[in-house]
Amino acid sequence: MALPDDFRAQSRKRWDAQATGWEARREALRSATMPVSAWMIDALDPQPGQALLELAGGTADTGLLAAELLAPTGEVILSDFSPEMLAAARRRAEELGVANVRFKQIDAETSIDVPAGSLDGVLCRWGYMLMADPGNALRETRRVLRPGGRLALAAWTGPDENPWSSEPNRAVVAAGLAERSDPDAPGQFAWAQEGRLAAQLDAAGFTEHHVERLAFSITYASVEEWWASQLDLSGGFGGAVRGASAAELAPVRDHLEEVAARVAGPDGAVALPAATWVAWADA
Repeated sequence: MALPDDFRAQSRKRWDAQATGWEARREALRSATMPVSAWMIDALDPQPGQALLELAGGTADTGLLAAELLAPTGEVILSDFSPEMLAAARRRAEELGVANVRFKQIDAETSIDVPAGSLDGVLCRWGYMLMADPGNALRETRRVLRPGGRLALAAWTGPDENPWSSEPNRAVVAAGLAERSDPDAPGQFAWAQEGRLAAQLDAAGFTEHHVERLAFSITYASVEEWWASQLDLSGGFGGAVRGASAAELAPVRDHLEEVAARVAGPDGAVALPAATWVAWADA
């Protein structure tokens, strides 16, 4: 599909605006998504003294985990194309006292400003499928890896397997507060179709790769917490509901309550399924 000329600029603007919400919810996100980060770290198997890069790192949960394993002589470059997200990652590293990291604003779609063959590994959790040109980003990733270096990544499976994010968006579309997103556009589920991720790795020239599905769950203390989390983390949902009237929002809230009622525990906590593709690929 044809994308607007200013797609990257608008995307960066959206992520800059969402950085505050992502930083505020970083602990909850880190805990909920730890199975994915742990799988990626295990696949990369970081060793002391190595040099790694995290692309589209956001608040850098996965990259900071890797940094602990590389100390004291190894280093992780923590990167994002959003300056505000990168600033949040810097604050997180300072808070944790992690010293063997440095920070670099990188737009992987255009170029990765790192010497060719200089890295032992690259991490990218839920980044490539958001890009307008993921093919070039993967080729750039392979270029900066040394021969035999490894990429570990994740990309979401389909909306039916991820109601924690898809149901709020379906609700605002049904209520007429947002338009249905183009399934061919960059976005959370752009690589959901089985085989899509593997095809991208093949096209980028990786010598060997492995892809599997990883299921986990995301738990909210209540429906209200689910709603608040989506406001903070989802630009689409937040843009749809902010400014809407109580009457317009009523069917959205009703839908989320119906979904939550199917899985709610005795304490009102809402545990929703989640699933992602995880993969490693060797340069």
